[in-house]
Amino acid sequence: MRSNFSFRDDGCGSFEVEPLKVSQLVRRLTLTISFLFSLLCVSFGQTCLQKLDSARNFARSNPEKTNFYASELLADLDSGYCNPDIGIAGVYNNVGLLFWEINEKGRALDACLKGLANQLQFKDTTDVALLGMYYNLSRFYQEIGSYEEATRYLDYAGGVADAYDGANSTNLRLTYLLRRGIFKRETGKYLLSIEALQEASNIEDADDSTSIVVQIELGTTYRYAGNLDESERILLDAMERAKDRKILYHIAVDRIATVKMEQGEYSDAENYLLYNLEKQKEWARDAGQMLETLNTLGILYHKLNDLNAARQYMTEALNASPGTSVSRPYLVNNLGTIYMKQGNFSQAEIFFEESAAGFKKLFGSINPDYASSLSNLARIYKERGKLSKALDLYTKVLDMDNVIFGDNHPNYATTLNNVANLYLQLGNYSLAGKLLAKALDIRGDVLGKYHPLTIKTSGDLGRFYLLSKDTVSAMRQFDEALQAEIKHMQDIFPVLTDKQRQLYFTLARENVERFCSLAFTDSFINSIYAEQALNHFINTKGILFYASQKMRDLVQSSGDKGIQKIYDEWRDVKYKLAQIYLLPESERTKQNVSIGALEEQASALEKKLSLKFKVFADQEKSAYHTWREIAGSLEPGTATIDIVQYRNYGVKVVDEEIQQGFEDRSDYAAFIIKSDSTLTPVKWSQYEDFVKDFSRYRNSLEYGLPDSFSYVTFWSPLDKHLHDVQKIYFSPDGIFHKVNPSVFYDKNANLYVADKYDIINITSAKDLLYREERELKRDVKIFGNPDFSRISGYNLAQLPGAEKEAEEITNILDVRRWKTETHYFNEATEQRIKSLNNPGVVHIATHGYFEDDPDLTNPLFSSGLFLSRGGQADDGMLSAYEAMNLVLDQTKVVVLAACETGLGTVQNGEGVFGLQRAFLVAGSESVLISLVKINDQAARNFMNLFYEELKELRDPQAAFFGARKKFKEIDKNPYNWGAYVLVSKA
Repeated sequence: MRSNFSFRDDGCGSFEVEPLKVSQLVRRLTLTISFLFSLLCVSFGQTCLQKLDSARNFARSNPEKTNFYASELLADLDSGYCNPDIGIAGVYNNVGLLFWEINEKGRALDACLKGLANQLQFKDTTDVALLGMYYNLSRFYQEIGSYEEATRYLDYAGGVADAYDGANSTNLRLTYLLRRGIFKRETGKYLLSIEALQEASNIEDADDSTSIVVQIELGTTYRYAGNLDESERILLDAMERAKDRKILYHIAVDRIATVKMEQGEYSDAENYLLYNLEKQKEWARDAGQMLETLNTLGILYHKLNDLNAARQYMTEALNASPGTSVSRPYLVNNLGTIYMKQGNFSQAEIFFEESAAGFKKLFGSINPDYASSLSNLARIYKERGKLSKALDLYTKVLDMDNVIFGDNHPNYATTLNNVANLYLQLGNYSLAGKLLAKALDIRGDVLGKYHPLTIKTSGDLGRFYLLSKDTVSAMRQFDEALQAEIKHMQDIFPVLTDKQRQLYFTLARENVERFCSLAFTDSFINSIYAEQALNHFINTKGILFYASQKMRDLVQSSGDKGIQKIYDEWRDVKYKLAQIYLLPESERTKQNVSIGALEEQASALEKKLSLKFKVFADQEKSAYHTWREIAGSLEPGTATIDIVQYRNYGVKVVDEEIQQGFEDRSDYAAFIIKSDSTLTPVKWSQYEDFVKDFSRYRNSLEYGLPDSFSYVTFWSPLDKHLHDVQKIYFSPDGIFHKVNPSVFYDKNANLYVADKYDIINITSAKDLLYREERELKRDVKIFGNPDFSRISGYNLAQLPGAEKEAEEITNILDVRRWKTETHYFNEATEQRIKSLNNPGVVHIATHGYFEDDPDLTNPLFSSGLFLSRGGQADDGMLSAYEAMNLVLDQTKVVVLAACETGLGTVQNGEGVFGLQRAFLVAGSESVLISLVKINDQAARNFMNLFYEELKELRDPQAAFFGARKKFKEIDKNPYNWGAYVLVSKA
């Protein structure tokens, strides 16, 4: 979060509305100390008293008259006209506050400084009477962007609080720490903010209301720092403590709603906010009390893309804000972002012009908020094709940034980046490249190479090289950006919510795809760039697979306080790492923090946790690995095949507009890795129609038609490189997820692919680096033919064949004295499956479902299994999302004997978000799934053969291939014997 909260465009094409600043919303509660206005003596000279009273009376209704009387009074003070007995310093201070309220910033500072100078003639710098002046000056300097001066006066206030030992010393110290914590947060120093607020929360005998405020602000800072769990815990406690204090309670509710919003729990956030708004309307005398709630509702609906509702609440907030309120320009700016997203550039322009004028009036022409608003306005001009006006404004902002921040500041680099992209549109590539290189140097030096802004500029520089027809330099730049992006993504994923991970991954996946598009051309497919593209793909494919909420759930349910303590420490270190990556190098040095030391600390804690919980061992899988490492893990006669789906990327400038993006159609490349460290790239023709070929493949299987085309299309380009291979680890992508290579028929050799190779599907080739031997426990949980009658909205036929299948499996395994537990009909409940605790084998024979709904926010909700309803809490539908959190870390195989359980939403680079992924995340070593619907008898025959093999071999892979070979001899139809696929971690 920026120190100001006006959004500045970074050339990304998206805007976010911002939360209102704490210092403006709750200053009336937290930052006003009892003697701030009591520096005046009780007896004024008559003339000075009248002028001060008049200035105060007109402060809201008539700012011009306030200005007149305050100016008269200031002249009287400067000339010595006022009686010294009235307390000259206090009068100066109050005049300064009045000038500030009517936006006469320079005169406000001048008056307050004169008041301080007057006091220092008679009092020591640590005298408690100076405290209010120090706070006012710190606040004034902060709001005009002079942070060094703001810090200096805040430090003076800290000196007063430290030196004072009177009756009110506890509250003085508490107030100072509160002020310091908020200031550090608003200037982006979250760790220092937490330190100050934590110290404040530990002060005993503090005023209860102030203590609650401290707790609210501490929880808020944890949210800004990314520690949503700790933020939620603290804010919920604060909300409970504040339930009898209306204003504090509603502030706490607003803040917990914001946490819920960032956790992706939009429904909970909406409920909190709407409840809060309703209650505030019942008691609030001032509509301004509801500003934060209204603004946050606007933000929520903006995130939900309900822009009409977002606009409604933001407009209501704007109407509730007084015309002279400092919050108005920020609300106007937020409205501009909403209209911008709606494509209403004309209205957005009006709002940005108003916000810019408002900031200029509030803070003057050299101010970061004003500069940010002008930058947004420049973006509007750019979008509307007014490039010369946009360039003029961006140039003005660049000059302002130079004055405010200097020419080595991230904000200066942001504007350089924006100006450079504008020059690209104007065709001035040479100057654009120089500006982008300078912006990259600044961001790299100040923010570090792993900061998202540095990564973005690096990518923009790569795009510049592409437009300049320098493809090699473009790939080098994109490669550098991707290495940093993947490193950053891997480090911060453990502290993000599932929703945040998906959003972050989407952008990273597109950047990998862009690099693949360039590296997989005929000119580069055999180059180091193609190898690097493969490495990037391997390291991002399945990355969501390894980051799961399951870690926290396991620790919390363990009841082991020692483990919980280590876990909490690990999370804290990861939060610090995520935050420190965003700090400038200078700030890291000042805080004496080391990224390397924190990474080592996190690794050591993960090793401790992995001894107790297998899921923590998966954290190591976030390390960056290369294809050569994978080759070194392969045994002779074994190969991996990584399929990579990608789309061609293009960028060009047409009529002063940058046009870029991916083609609609997908292309495919494959990389064969062998144990002798050879890498063979394979490309399919760009004219291959895979959608049409897949349709023919399915029809041929379903209707028993001879199919020699699928082998030629999908497998022949690979087969010629596999003459020395018997076993293949197959990592599919895109449409290859939907086919079973084993059933491809080689007409010339008169062989199926299954006759040549054992093929095991895997999520990612890097899984092979983490293979481990796991003994198969002879403990099987079987679920068959659930009762579907109570599942609403579906008319599902019962599956007596599934029940028969379960009985036959039980009989097979009982011969070898396996421990079998079978649940039929109304006992095959969703809750019973959720209560599983590491059985050796899980067999589920039921209906599966798959809904290809692109509007679902999480594709893991789109596939699942139908089961019996065991109670009101269960709907009888076990979604993939729910299955992901089962406890199966010692389970050898899950058999999903339901139709088409291998289906799921295909996501490029991440595999199938379906049941197979869910059960692997839950811990199972393998999952046996079906890709097609087959009849009951064929299904029972295969399953009987599989369990006959399993009871003897106790190895699911060997059992699967053995069973399929025998089944193929009995049933020649590839539609039946090729219906099943084994998916393994390795």
